[in-house]
Amino acid sequence: MQKLQAYWLLSKPRVTILVWLTTAAGLTLGGWGQTLSAGLIVATLLGSWLVIASANALNQAYEWRQDALMTRTAQRPIPAGRVSPLEGWLIGALWGVMGTLTLALWVNLPVAVLGALSILLYAFVYTPLKQRTHLSTAIGAIPGAIPPMAGWVAAQGGFSIEAWLLFALQFVWQFPHFWAIAWLYRDEYAKAGFHMLPYPDATVEATARLALWYTLAMVAISLMFAPFATHSWLYLLGAATLGLWAVRAAQRFLKSPDTPQGARTVLISSVLYLPLLLLWMIISL
Repeated sequence: MQKLQAYWLLSKPRVTILVWLTTAAGLTLGGWGQTLSAGLIVATLLGSWLVIASANALNQAYEWRQDALMTRTAQRPIPAGRVSPLEGWLIGALWGVMGTLTLALWVNLPVAVLGALSILLYAFVYTPLKQRTHLSTAIGAIPGAIPPMAGWVAAQGGFSIEAWLLFALQFVWQFPHFWAIAWLYRDEYAKAGFHMLPYPDATVEATARLALWYTLAMVAISLMFAPFATHSWLYLLGAATLGLWAVRAAQRFLKSPDTPQGARTVLISSVLYLPLLLLWMIISL
């Protein structure tokens, strides 16, 4: 039982659940107005879960030595000694193969390709780049933005403007979210050799300012969904309200950059903003 719990933690369940929910939202939005088979729904949700869990497990297997240096990650299964690095690689690879095959056999090939691409970019490009360049965040945001697009493509069978808007929204959303984390844990990241701030030697003021600009871009993208909503005015009302809340959180970070509360406010608001906005999209269809 303890081993199974350790394997479960390899998936980074809280992160996986949040990202997986965006796949479910994309599937719901793409499938609105049509009848999706139960098999397609189950295969999409199961396959996407396995793909996301695979990327997270492989990430932990790759950087377990760095995780051991940071207080917030030292108790992860591999640095804590509950799972060996080899087990991490094997479990991550198994989940990846199972997830990709599930998507290829019971959903469609484009979604399977998106799943495989997200694993490769996250585990084998983004992860090693974290110790080499601050641009790793931009690279990591690509696989991080694929899940809602994959959900849409699973329902529709192909790409569309809406799918790309979902991708763009989640791509931009990740920057203020990760920069808030990067600033809160900057000392630990530096000890582990990770380059997570916007650019080398970025000050807190610069980090907060960029977080605000990217939050504004995120809100602008969210408003672009209005023409596709059945009740456009209703969608705009909710999206603008959520956007104002996110912008005000980013402004508080900029106004009080020297206190942890500013960055923490951005982190909390970002975690809540995305699922709430996607839910509002579904409600206002």
